[in-house]
Order: sequence, then C-alpha cells, then structure tokens
Amino acid sequence: MKSLCQFEEYGKGMGFPSIKSMFSAEPYYGKEKVVEYLKNGRKTFSATSVPYDFFTGDRIPIEKCGMTDGEYSWMSSLYYYVEKYNLKMPADFMKKVIG
Repeated sequence: MKSLCQFEEYGKGMGFPSIKSMFSAEPYYGKEKVVEYLKNGRKTFSATSVPYDFFTGDRIPIEKCGMTDGEYSWMSSLYYYVEKYNLKMPADFMKKVIG
C-alpha cells in the first residue's frame, strides 16, 4: 500500500517534508477529479478526534478516518488540502485518477 500522507504534518518526527512543499499557487488540471476520488475512498478506520487545518487551526467538517482504494492509502482530510491549497499529488497517483 502506498501512502499519500507522507508529510511532516501527518507523521511528526518521521523526517517527511512539509505538506506546504507540494502546494501550488494555481489550481491544476484534474484537481476536481482528484478531490472527488479522495472523498470516495473506502474507510479503513475511524478516529474519535476531528481533523483541523494544520495551518489555520480551523475545523475540517468531516469524519477523521483512514481511506484507501486498495493501492493507495490516505487520511480523509487530504482532499481538503487539494481543494483549499492546490496540494499536488504524486505523478503515479495522478495518472491513475486522471489517465
């Protein structure tokens, strides 16, 4: 399983880069499709806490849970960063989602 959340904010102290390093100033081709894909993964676990924006502290109004498509895994809040900050996803994931 390939994790899409290998960022410092999701794995404190694991040596991952900050999620900010993958933000884009402008929306990119396929962004909406990526957001929908991430929202529609299968839940693998639920957490009792709620997700908050790593940078503003605002609550993200969704259930905090793990998601998967069988090949990739991610946290339910990942779509939020794609939608709000134009977070770029890895090329192999983009190829899978967009074609």
